[in-house]
Amino acid sequence: MACLCAKYFFGNYAYIISINVIFVTDNYNTQPDMPIHEPGTESTGITYTIDGLEFLSDYGVYVTASKGMQDMPPLKEPQIVDWPDSHGTVVDLAAPRYTNRIIELECFMKASGKLDFFRKINTFLNAFQKPGLRRLDIRITDKPLIYMVYIADGVNIDKRWYQHEMFGTFTLKLVEPSPVKRLYVRTGITVSMTITTKNPIDIYWGDDKKTLNVFGSQVNVTHDYTDGPGPHFILLCGVIEEIEPIITNAEEVWNKY
Repeated sequence: MACLCAKYFFGNYAYIISINVIFVTDNYNTQPDMPIHEPGTESTGITYTIDGLEFLSDYGVYVTASKGMQDMPPLKEPQIVDWPDSHGTVVDLAAPRYTNRIIELECFMKASGKLDFFRKINTFLNAFQKPGLRRLDIRITDKPLIYMVYIADGVNIDKRWYQHEMFGTFTLKLVEPSPVKRLYVRTGITVSMTITTKNPIDIYWGDDKKTLNVFGSQVNVTHDYTDGPGPHFILLCGVIEEIEPIITNAEEVWNKY
């Protein structure tokens, strides 16, 4: 930027005119306007992992905002009776059930160039493109929030090119088909549970193993860990609120979330 000044005389008065001139070059996008250090990532004590690998340290992905993780999922349509001789309606809410939970993570990734960006984003998205549900783990305290999810929609990446770095922003839309769950933790080689429930319960043992459709009276389920004593976080998904008290050598972390 340069300053041009001119002095003019009009009668007995003198006037000074100052003009600021800004020079513009053709080197657009030479300085990134994307933030390098974002709130809501590991830098502020929040760690996001998918199947045990961290978004930031393993994939170079920052999470800048999230939705749905602690929201109450929508209620499934209950049975409603509309009596013509009564006011309003009669709604059966004796056993409310909920629809899928939708989780959205707003992310961005930086790379040293185009090829580096392609490799990084491809590796990260491949982590979600596997058979079965993926384990999303969010660590805010020593009590994690764990969700079994899958990607519902495609991922559209908004890319920005610079001379020496490349940035991409995108939103992950994840679906949790079992939105009501309970979490336990076990440190040891073996975990055991005695469960009484009339509704099927799915158990995810925290080591990529699972036991599905557990139901009945005093059903004993055990699991041996081959990757060491842990700790392992064990997720129970299903109609948690109708399970009778569980007998287990694991410690309860979250009763229902």
